[in-house]
Amino acid sequence: MNHRIEAAVVRQHARGQWFGIVGRLAPTLEQALARPGRHVPCPVHGGRDGFRVFNDANERGGGICNTCGAFSDGFALLMWANNWGFREALEAVAQDLRLDAGSTWTTLQPKPRPNAAPVQRQDDAVAEAALRRVWSETLDPQDPKALPLQRYLLRRGIDAELDPSVVRFHPGLGYYQDRRRIGTYPALIARVSDAQGRPASLHRIYLTPDGRKAPVESPKKMMVPLGPVVGGAIRLYPAGATLGITEGIETALVIRQRLRMPVWAGVSTTLMERFEPPKGVTLVVVWADLDISGAGELAAEKLLDRLVVRGVRVAMHVPKGPIPRGMKGLDWADLWCIKELAAA
Repeated sequence: MNHRIEAAVVRQHARGQWFGIVGRLAPTLEQALARPGRHVPCPVHGGRDGFRVFNDANERGGGICNTCGAFSDGFALLMWANNWGFREALEAVAQDLRLDAGSTWTTLQPKPRPNAAPVQRQDDAVAEAALRRVWSETLDPQDPKALPLQRYLLRRGIDAELDPSVVRFHPGLGYYQDRRRIGTYPALIARVSDAQGRPASLHRIYLTPDGRKAPVESPKKMMVPLGPVVGGAIRLYPAGATLGITEGIETALVIRQRLRMPVWAGVSTTLMERFEPPKGVTLVVVWADLDISGAGELAAEKLLDRLVVRGVRVAMHVPKGPIPRGMKGLDWADLWCIKELAAA
């Protein structure tokens, strides 16, 4: 490594980008990165809820293991997750950020932990049973009992057709926080597929009977997946030579409604940044969110850069601000809904 690059410099460049960095360098932390602040199975010790990354992990990269303790920043987290020393973690982060493009590094790999128990994921059979149970309880989105879902979409200005093999309605799904049941709400349920198109998880949007987001801390949640979901998405429509990718499912449905383009939803900025288009797609159209934090646009730019390097044609669209007062961001569903209200 070029020794002129100091840890403080790498740390400064990494600030606000740790979700992407850690996700690429330590894929075992992917589930925790998709749910910052929430307990998930520990990637080292297993169990059900032994680890979480901090709410501000994208800024500093920290997390905590119930067994090993807290890791104050992304370097410490990578050292723990990959069994690296500090120099290895520093070089890997600098390489990921392309801070020493003239070097001839090889890709660093996690080291096995001597005398450590094998990594245990939550039992796949239990996870699969939970996914199957929730899916079996859902209804077609056009079912008369699915009014909360239909009202929610109409409030967002969405009138796109839904594939009932991908998007469903749950009439009463339990909402849990810190393993305690908070309440029961109707919910939009969407099937999340991995990069190969295999069902991997379910995305949930908890609602109220009148079609609003449920009054809970995290109305949007993804269930514990069956294996890695990195590169995956909610495959809302059959892909063509052109494929759109968004963060939220609502944005994807609006794009489909307006442009008839096949669009998939990446669920989160972390997953959208690492999206893998299937074979046969020659143009990926990235529909980014405009966030006060800049996270949506940054994730879209990273996806664009990664695909361009691989020779994939990419186009990117970002809503024009300003972001309305009281909102954290502006997506294409918000923008077109605002325009329609203004024209009414």
